[in-house]
Amino acid sequence: MAHASQTPAETNGGESRDEILRAAAELFMEFGYAATSIDAVAQRLGATKGRIYHHYRSKADLFFDVQVAAMSRLTDQVEPLARGPGNAVERLAAMALRHTQILLNELPMQKVAVQGLERHLLQASSAAKRLRAVVKMRDDYETLFVEVIDDGIRAGAFIDLPAKLLSKPFFGALNWATIWYSQRRLQSAEAVDDIAHALAAYALRGLLKDSNNEAARETALFRYDLG
Repeated sequence: MAHASQTPAETNGGESRDEILRAAAELFMEFGYAATSIDAVAQRLGATKGRIYHHYRSKADLFFDVQVAAMSRLTDQVEPLARGPGNAVERLAAMALRHTQILLNELPMQKVAVQGLERHLLQASSAAKRLRAVVKMRDDYETLFVEVIDDGIRAGAFIDLPAKLLSKPFFGALNWATIWYSQRRLQSAEAVDDIAHALAAYALRGLLKDSNNEAARETALFRYDLG
């Protein structure tokens, strides 16, 4: 079975595997875990079940890899911003913007990840190890934000509450987009990016000690050309 950490050479067909993940994410998003089958994924791809089973032994394995791929994508893009230059407000703004851009532009994969997997697989003892691994990925990703928020609190830029507590409504404001957002057929990339900027600005404003400081918000949100 292929895993997300393997290279295309190791999986003997990484591009095909990525196509499977995208198709599966679309089906999980549209119909839910219970109503999605390996047959349905194969049909969406116009492929045989054997093509799916070449990579995944079960629907649960496929579901886990969608989770891993989504979290890996976020971490790879956001961690350099968390560790990069700039004060806490600037770094958190850049992180929030990139996080939201990925959510909106890669909605099926990210929606499946955001909506969680515990309710589907928590009772499956065979899945416990992989479940713990995915939960750790989520926790590590959230910690990137908590650490930067804590830096901002210590610098006096963010309101004085525990950083872990502040991260919850902050993520809530961003991740709720996976519930209400649906890209229109002719919606431009620029329009999607405008939504990402607006959501990131809204979430950031909730943390700023001086939430009326327009100059601070503009500096934070528009200093970076994140594409």
